Amino acid sequence: MTEQRQPAGDHGGLPSAFNQPGQEPERREARRRRPPFQGWGAAVFGAVVTAVAGTALHSQILYAADASYPWGAAAALLFALAVMVWAGLKARNVLVAGLTGVLAYVLVGLMALAPGTEPLIVTGTSAAVELPIAVAGRIWMIGLVPATLAAMLVCIWALKPRRAKA
Repeated sequence: MTEQRQPAGDHGGLPSAFNQPGQEPERREARRRRPPFQGWGAAVFGAVVTAVAGTALHSQILYAADASYPWGAAAALLFALAVMVWAGLKARNVLVAGLTGVLAYVLVGLMALAPGTEPLIVTGTSAAVELPIAVAGRIWMIGLVPATLAAMLVCIWALKPRRAKA
């Protein structure tokens, strides 16, 4: 007569009815599947806030002696980074942080092009001397790309599962 093979395990693969009380095998919590578009609202909201507030902030320039310092562009990038990380952590999804950055970049690009009106972001002029506002505009536009990548890296680090200490 052949024996029936049982799966390896603590209880020989028997149904729970045959196990002794208090000897239930450990069960892992099943991961709940998230809806596919969860967090997109936070991404759109964060992108609009980032584009509007960052565009307003980037034009702040400190003039000292013969130098100009576009501190507003750096502050706008720091603000954008914080909003992108917030959106990614709120949705518990790294891609939402990236989506926030991409949408913010598109909105900022539309503000720089401003079809039919004066642009809100100056990235270049025909002046012989480089104007500080044009430098600030380029820092704000180009800086959104590394800020988006940095936000995604921060979200990867913050959302990775932690190992239990032995």
